[in-house]
This record gives sequence, structure tokens and C-alpha cells, in this order.
Amino acid sequence: MNSFRMHSVLIVGTELDAARKVEKTIKATSKYQTVTVDAGAISGDIGHVPDVAVVDVAQITDAELNVLNELRGQFGDLPIIVISEALDDEQMRRLFKLKVSDWLRKPLSEEALSTALRSALRTAKSTGNRVHAIISAVGGAGATTIAISMADYLADKFKKDGETVALFDLDFSTGNCSYLLNMVNSYNLESVAAHPERVDAEFVGFIQQKHPKGFYVYSFKRPEINGEINGYELVLRMLDTVNMQHEHTILDIPYYETEWKSEVLSAVNTCTVVTEMNLPAIKHAIDVVDRIKEQRGDDYPVRVVFNKSRSHLFGQRIKKSTLEDLFEKTPFFYLSEDENTIDESVDRGLLPSEVRSSSKFLKSLRTYLKGIELTNA
Repeated sequence: MNSFRMHSVLIVGTELDAARKVEKTIKATSKYQTVTVDAGAISGDIGHVPDVAVVDVAQITDAELNVLNELRGQFGDLPIIVISEALDDEQMRRLFKLKVSDWLRKPLSEEALSTALRSALRTAKSTGNRVHAIISAVGGAGATTIAISMADYLADKFKKDGETVALFDLDFSTGNCSYLLNMVNSYNLESVAAHPERVDAEFVGFIQQKHPKGFYVYSFKRPEINGEINGYELVLRMLDTVNMQHEHTILDIPYYETEWKSEVLSAVNTCTVVTEMNLPAIKHAIDVVDRIKEQRGDDYPVRVVFNKSRSHLFGQRIKKSTLEDLFEKTPFFYLSEDENTIDESVDRGLLPSEVRSSSKFLKSLRTYLKGIELTNA
């Protein structure tokens, strides 16, 4: 059963016939609930709080500004998209002061409106929803196991709050999350790649799988998506829609390059780079950290995790002081090796917590997760 709700769009028009045309366009391109009202009736009760408002006007005069102010007064920070004829500089400045989400010029393009709606909804949802990237610096570092265990941890942590957790596997070459969990998804994503506009909440509800521990899994072995001409748009639309439906999303990001990797890294809330304790792996981790810092700024909190860490009588093989010099201000952490637990969980298609909840690996991972921003401050 699909647990997602359709997003609601409030359409406001100074001319009701024009507003009805906007409504028809929205219904033709996307599956939203719509309510259309005359601008003069905006102060009345429409029966619910919409997710986004689309305001159709001719020009931006004092009358139209009053409508926008009325929306702000009634719905606060509701995303507002304005559709109008061409505007002069003064009118555009008036829109900026009201912090509208987007402005579209008539004649209206269906694709432009669909894109504006998705962007407005994503921005609104991103203030509350969290996306956590788990990034492999090298192949075989164990980032997928960490991502799976993180989804398990969050699902348990927020279960009482009614918040949902998604595990999104971005390694379409292997779809390894689904294999490790014994939840292989046979859906052929390529069948929808030619029409990425079909990706909406209903579609995501159809392709999702729910793990018995409560988190939702999106993992597909479809290597052809990496070379698909519409693969970029398909993946980003899927990510947008999944993020809008879940309070917490874990992304398992592979070490190799994809055309959507930079776009994804530019929007996540936290980044955990997973590597191993050898010099080539460390160098790759530094490259990943530098890339993220270049995109997000030096102040963006990237963390490095050394997975499969072993305790030695005389300390780590590579000294902590050496790592501090290499990573400079980037914090790093150790996750204990627990080969028996991980191997058994992989062979049986179980979560590590289902094999041994008190394992050294899980204890160190829980300690690490308590120190990152899992929720908004």
C-alpha cells in the first residue's frame, strides 16, 4: 500500500479563467492535488494548508502585491511561484522583497512549471528533511555496510516519532544494498528513463521496498542507467521525490564518477567519507574531501571514517599524528573491524544488528553517529 500523500498546490488568479488554465497544465504534467481560487477570495478558509502556491497575474501592481502579502500572512513561508507577463526591473524588485520561490513568464511552459513546482517543494522540504551521504573513497571499503547499518540505526531511533527513513543506493552498477539485504528489486528503471517526468510520489511508492526493521530501500542493479541519455534527470528526480517523502535519507554513493555525483554532493546535509588504513586509500579519501570542500566551502563539515580498524598493541600502523597532518582540519574516526559479524550478515542477508547487536563494529558506529547532525538543530 502506498503511504505517500499527493502534494497540494493552491492556484490563485486575478482572472479565474487564466487560473483554470494553469490548473489544467499542472494536472496534465504532474499528479498534484489542486485548489483554485479567485484572488479576491484568498482571505477565506480554503480548508487545508497547501504545500505550494501558484499565483497567476498580468502585472505586479499594488493589488497583486496585496494578494501576495495575504498569502504570506495566511501561510507564512509557503513557497510561492508567480506567473505573469514580462515585468520591468521595479516589478521584479517587488517580487524579490516578498521572497517568491520562482517567477515564470507567459506564455507558460509545461516543463518550466513542472520544474518550478519540484524545486519549490524540494526547498520547502529540505528545511526539515535530512540527507546523509556515505561516500566510498575506494572500492571495498565497506561503505554499503555502514549505510545499511545507519539506516537501521535511524529507523530505530525515530520510530516513536513516526519519522521514516530511506536508504537510496546510487551504485546502479551493482545494486549492492539490495543484495546484502536479500531484497533484490527486479524493476527495470530503464523503462521509465525515456520519460523521467513520470517520477512522482506514486511511482516511488510503487518501486520502494520496506525492510522488516522499518526503513525503505531503493536499490537497483541497472548499470545501463549510468550511460542512459536521460539517466541524470531520472536519478535526480528520484532523489527529489524520495527526499520529499522521508524525513531521513541515507545515500550510498560509489567511489567512481557519475554525472550526477557533484549535483548530489552539493545538496546533502552531512558527508561521511569511508576509507581504509592504507596510503592509497587515504590519498583517495583526501581527494574526495578536497572535492567536497571545493563545492561546499571550507566550513562544510566533512568527516572521514576508517573502516575495519584493528587494535594494535603499540597503536595504529599509521600514527594518528600523521593522519592529522594529512587531513588537517577534517575530523576522522575509527570503526572497529568485526569480520565474523559482517561476514555472517552478508552470507545470510541480515543486518549486522540482527546477527550480533553488541558487535564491536556497531558499537563504534553508534558512537560515531551520535556525534553528527542527524536532525536539524
